[in-house]
Amino acid sequence: MDSNLRAVAYYLGQFHPTNENDAFWGPGFTEWHNVAKARPLYPGHRQPKLPGKLGFYDLRCYDTLAEQIAYSHEVGINAFCHWHYWFAGKRVLHRPLDAMLELDCPNYRFMLGWANESWSGVWHGAPHRVLIEQRYDSHELAEHAKLISRYIESGKYLAIDGRSPFVVYKPKQIPKAVEYLAELKQLVYQATRSELYLIGNWSPNRSGSFSKPSDYGLDAAVITPFPTPCKSAATELIYAALRKASRKAGLGPELLRYSDLTPTLKHSCNRIQGVSHASIVTGWDNTPRSGRRGLVLTGYNEQGLKRAAHAAATLEMKNKQPLLFIKSWNEWAEGNMLEPIYKELWSAGEVIKEVLRAYRPGSATNGTIQEVLNAG
Repeated sequence: MDSNLRAVAYYLGQFHPTNENDAFWGPGFTEWHNVAKARPLYPGHRQPKLPGKLGFYDLRCYDTLAEQIAYSHEVGINAFCHWHYWFAGKRVLHRPLDAMLELDCPNYRFMLGWANESWSGVWHGAPHRVLIEQRYDSHELAEHAKLISRYIESGKYLAIDGRSPFVVYKPKQIPKAVEYLAELKQLVYQATRSELYLIGNWSPNRSGSFSKPSDYGLDAAVITPFPTPCKSAATELIYAALRKASRKAGLGPELLRYSDLTPTLKHSCNRIQGVSHASIVTGWDNTPRSGRRGLVLTGYNEQGLKRAAHAAATLEMKNKQPLLFIKSWNEWAEGNMLEPIYKELWSAGEVIKEVLRAYRPGSATNGTIQEVLNAG
């Protein structure tokens, strides 16, 4: 049994033109359009945040992909979790992953995170516009299993104790999830002799929270620990109504504290009945996409990230196969990224590198962990 800590960073393939984005948002649209047009919305709000040494890249460029892989290894990332868009047979944003598999990078590893919800304009100012609908049926399930199997057989898919990890973003949206995911597992195993390790994304709201992963056909949960100002279902409903009204009135963005992520993470991991994996959130500010409808986590700084990362890694090391998720590698329009920022005062990548080193064999820094956690 392998107890070494593996770090996996979510990877977004939105940084190249696609036919779908051309049709939805205009010719040549990529996520960089949102990043570049961002503006500060309140005193002290830092926008736009622009890319550093990797630049405004195009993911059709093989040099860029190689540079991303090289930098991920430099900061201690074991694999990318590529967001995987499968809509009953239709795929989008998969070109960067397929191109990475063609590169001569023998240490490159990846896994898939299925973004299994309808693709809408919610984050781009068109919340009621459904761009591609998510559907489920027996035919798409069989075809999906074939696609997943081909990726596993690439030889570069991440393995955890002989199993292939696969994140499901919205497990509660799958009709008859237990039966559906059991069939997906069976078909993939028949094709590859590798068992899927199904991990459901957990978030602190009614649509994203659950207590038992097995209730949805999952092997584990991965906690996305956004802070929540609500302590009960009733207060959550009231807060949601107030938030909706403030968005409609053009007030905002919503401001919450980055430091509140760690209590949410600890509480959520403790309440899951089964295996739960921890996440490190590298900031959050999705106003480049959503403007005043967005959310900003305030107080995100070097020491705050260091404390949050140590807390997440400490929780994760309790698992028999530690698998620590990092949100995210390059979610520039959401404001969470490990890639270098232009004129940055400190490096999230260097912080993560330092923290991960403390939990891996041969570390000489374990004695400093509690000091960091206790630092104010």
